[in-house]
Amino acid sequence: MSFSSLNITLTENKAYPKYIQLRDQLEQFIRKQHIPGGTQLPNVLSLSQQVGLSNRSVDHAYRLLIDDGICFRRPKKGTFVQFGKCYSDNAETSDMPCVCGILNSKQANLESDHIFAPIYAGVRQFAQENGIDLIVLSVNSLKSYRDNFGTNFLGVLVLCEYDQELLQQCLNDCPDLRFVFINYQFPDFENTSQQVRAIFNDDFAGGFAAGDFIFSQGYSQPRILSLNLGSRNYCYRVDGIRLAAQYHGIDWQDHWTWFCPRHMRNDEEHLTLGHDYITGLIKDGESVDAVFCTNDLLACGVASALDQLNLRNQIQVIGYDNVLPYLSQNGRFSTVAIHFREMGRRALSMLLNPEGMPKIIRIAPQLLIRQYSL
Repeated sequence: MSFSSLNITLTENKAYPKYIQLRDQLEQFIRKQHIPGGTQLPNVLSLSQQVGLSNRSVDHAYRLLIDDGICFRRPKKGTFVQFGKCYSDNAETSDMPCVCGILNSKQANLESDHIFAPIYAGVRQFAQENGIDLIVLSVNSLKSYRDNFGTNFLGVLVLCEYDQELLQQCLNDCPDLRFVFINYQFPDFENTSQQVRAIFNDDFAGGFAAGDFIFSQGYSQPRILSLNLGSRNYCYRVDGIRLAAQYHGIDWQDHWTWFCPRHMRNDEEHLTLGHDYITGLIKDGESVDAVFCTNDLLACGVASALDQLNLRNQIQVIGYDNVLPYLSQNGRFSTVAIHFREMGRRALSMLLNPEGMPKIIRIAPQLLIRQYSL
């Protein structure tokens, strides 16, 4: 259809901003079937030029329509009008595609975020192979999507850290809908509702693999650098290396582990923390022969400091995640690689084929040994 034929008129009114006027007029066109269900709306640039608004204002109007469940967004495709169940008595869910919702409450960029991008790539690949449409939605629009798509709505993949209030709101709005949490682990997950499942990296196994390598190489004075997070992922990594020490008959010392209490705002702060941590230990005369960091950014900072101190050949460094492979490759430290893409694929598979699936699937990571570790 031609959107240029639609009479969109925006007026100057401080009490009624133009982006809200645009949102309201688009909703009226949709309700009157001037814009049928399933229609792709113009891209932001095109509509902004047509109506004389900024790209930001048009995008804001689209987001309001999405939040209200009137429209939905397909990543890399655009914004579409909901299939007309709410606006037309003739719409049949059998004519609609199977749909999976992506709940991204932190609004991370699914194309570039270090963690979410590879997970989403796996989800998207599985969706394309199985003819499933993906919709990025908000908590407030979840019920509208569920009502509009009916049985064609497979469920929701949750790409954010666990939030008890968020989960409870979702379950209250859609008690029969299936949810799969990805990556972020939290206590007592086994006690959540039966329609809530999860796919995690086996962080305990990854920590054990790192520790097994460290202690099997004869290192006996390790240090563990980690962060305090809301999720349990990093704690499980530390628990794994502790068990490896026990397995090798090493008497674990509590002072070997340090959890940084402050929040890291960006990558640079992670690097600085790793650098300053090992520099401080060496300056204080601590006996250290290996450092295990619960992410690669911390490990990169440690490796950089050891390079400056000419101690790289004396102290083993192992990171965790392999989110940015060039960090461990260029920094020449070992790492425990998480299979994020596979997590995404398996998560969507859990929604598509729920029967017989366990409540929790844990994917074992892989220890990658780099040059300086040999």
